[in-house]
Amino acid sequence: MEDRDVWSPSKMVNVQMEKTSKPLKIRSFEPAKHWTDALPSGNGRLGGMIWVGVVSDTINLNDDTIWTGDPGNYTNPDAPKVLSEVRKLVNDGKYAEATKAAVNFSGTPSQAYQLLGDIKLDFDESHAAYDKETYERELDLNTAMVTVKYTAGGITYTREHFSSSPDQVIVTNISSSKTGSLSFTVYLDSKLHYESRLSGQNQIIMEGGNPMAIKFSAVLDLKISDGTGKMPVVDDKKIKVEGADWSVIRLTASSSFDGPFTKSSKSKKNPTSESLQDLDLIKNFSYAELSARHLNDYQKLKIHFTAAQCFLPGFERNLLTTPTA
Repeated sequence: MEDRDVWSPSKMVNVQMEKTSKPLKIRSFEPAKHWTDALPSGNGRLGGMIWVGVVSDTINLNDDTIWTGDPGNYTNPDAPKVLSEVRKLVNDGKYAEATKAAVNFSGTPSQAYQLLGDIKLDFDESHAAYDKETYERELDLNTAMVTVKYTAGGITYTREHFSSSPDQVIVTNISSSKTGSLSFTVYLDSKLHYESRLSGQNQIIMEGGNPMAIKFSAVLDLKISDGTGKMPVVDDKKIKVEGADWSVIRLTASSSFDGPFTKSSKSKKNPTSESLQDLDLIKNFSYAELSARHLNDYQKLKIHFTAAQCFLPGFERNLLTTPTA
């Protein structure tokens, strides 16, 4: 496959690959239809897949320590024997049999990675009549930020997302071009066993996990513009923003994982306390300050990333575009 044949599940993504002095962006002009179309954001521990819908939006949340198993020593004591068997099969040219036998290298029992949950955003009905020609979402690899913009009823709405490594928080900034025109409902959800509750007027705490293994907690903190807007409670689990100029969502998460060999029942970690502590450490930072700290940290990584770009095939081409039909 030539480097101009960029793969895209729904064939709606433009990939802009420019020289190191110019932006490197993944762009699309409609919301994601499949999980593989969503735009990723992560800091090495926490992350999310951002669908960037219009009337409703979902951010699938990840924590690198959440899976169906429990820490412990699951080493297969027969692994040395298996290694000898696999080597012999390979030497005999029996590659299919060697591959099948190599499965026994795995620890017992094997377990599966799990999503932590979702941030759910429901916007008011005025967004349903958005101008499709104005919709644009992108992942900017120069800043590690996901952005979406569109216009509805003559009002431009913007959402910015990033996952901060120095502050261990996922941040979403939502704004509108008209004073007092931003309204939406936010809540947390999960496919795992969980319960959620409000803490004060602007925080949602979600706790859950495997009852016999890893537990988790996620805390969502919501701020809105001063002087405009209000935040009424819905069903004791959701927060509704009404008539704001902007809103900032900050999410922290933690789990009971306390090392690869410490059973969850013996873990000394309190996921909720740790999530709240992470939020407390950044409580005085504005969105601009959080963004600046994220960018300053990311630029150190980007130095290596930029150097690697020079080795991409056909990097001199400014724009690689997949068919849209």
